[in-house]
Order: sequence, then C-alpha cells, then structure tokens
Amino acid sequence: MAKTIAELRSLSDDELIEQHDKLAANTRVGTGYYLAELERRQIERQGRQMLRLTWVVTGLTVVNVVAVIASLG
Repeated sequence: MAKTIAELRSLSDDELIEQHDKLAANTRVGTGYYLAELERRQIERQGRQMLRLTWVVTGLTVVNVVAVIASLG
C-alpha cells in the first residue's frame, strides 16, 4: 500500500532511499524513469553553474565599487 503524503514527507532521506531500494527490486520501469534522473542531474549541474556565476558577478561588483571609490579619491 502506498504511503500518504504526510508519511512520505516525514521520512528522512536515508529512510526514503531504503524503502525505494526495497521496492525497486520488484518494479519495472519505463524510459521516463531514466529521463527523469538525467533531468535531475542537469538541474543540479545548472544550479552549481549559477552559483559559480553569482560569485563571479559578486567579485566583479566589488572590483567595480573599489574602482569607483578610487577614482573619486
């Protein structure tokens, strides 16, 4: 029997993985299962790239502020 939303949300990541792995041994999946994992990985990579870009923009902003202050002095 399926768990309720509240029951699923109350599980830790490790508990959720354990329950998934138990059921996976007796479950057949289609190609969407693999496509969803590829999409999740792509989103994770994009998140890391966005974080790096944010740090670059922050650094350039600091350099710009310093340059403006130096030119005023």
